[in-house]
Amino acid sequence: MMNRSLRIACFLICAASAAAMAGCAITTGENSITAETLVRYEGSDESARVEYLDNQSVRIVSDNGDVEVTLGNVDDVVVTFSPFTMRKKDEDRLAKAEMENDLRLAAITEGDVIISTQTTSGASGYLGADIRVVLPVEFNGVLRVEQDNGSVDVDLDGALSRGTTVLSDNGSIDVVGARGAIDVSTDNGSVFVDLDAWSDTDGSISSGNGSIELSVPAGVDGTMTAQTLFGDIVEQGLPSSWATAANDAGTSYTMGDGDGGHLTLFTENGDVAIFVK
Repeated sequence: MMNRSLRIACFLICAASAAAMAGCAITTGENSITAETLVRYEGSDESARVEYLDNQSVRIVSDNGDVEVTLGNVDDVVVTFSPFTMRKKDEDRLAKAEMENDLRLAAITEGDVIISTQTTSGASGYLGADIRVVLPVEFNGVLRVEQDNGSVDVDLDGALSRGTTVLSDNGSIDVVGARGAIDVSTDNGSVFVDLDAWSDTDGSISSGNGSIELSVPAGVDGTMTAQTLFGDIVEQGLPSSWATAANDAGTSYTMGDGDGGHLTLFTENGDVAIFVK
């Protein structure tokens, strides 16, 4: 079992009407409602290294916590887990036991490199771990992130990756330097995607509740549609050679000869902004 020494990171003070995930424990009496401040407890970082092979893909699965992926001067995939939980003040022993007994951290090879955090059945919804991953600059596989709760920040600028997939139930997504097939979506949160190159494969970028920003090179070849149910479509720097058409379903774009893949941008609530670099 990993030995995770404990430290108290911060206090979150909440009003009585706030939801539990905002950092309060809500208790009700016969004639009253009481909100108790919760403390964020953090365990010691746990690190791992996994050998990276040419064309190998990387999959990250997170129950709860932020995910950050960058490139670095490394030969292996370098992973750092930062466990945390939230409990009432002076419950440090319970917090430490929770992180040691109810949190599973893994970085293994099963064909792909698989990095995961998982909580046991019945564990606190506050329990989780932030994940920081450093990939070799030679990374040329597919990156896949499956996130239940937390932000995702990916910087692959300069890597010849074959595709990027980020699927989140709750949290903002920021992807820089994407190439290949693109599949990025969150049920709740804003999305920013910077493309280094257009793909021959169809892809999509979506949010159930949040704005979408796409940065794309001018000299691409393909098609795209942008739609928002409650928001505006904003364009900046579109080349005159791009053909556009707007209707009730949104705006469609043809870039170059339109021979590449088709990218769909969709949000239910928020603006869709397209910036050409």
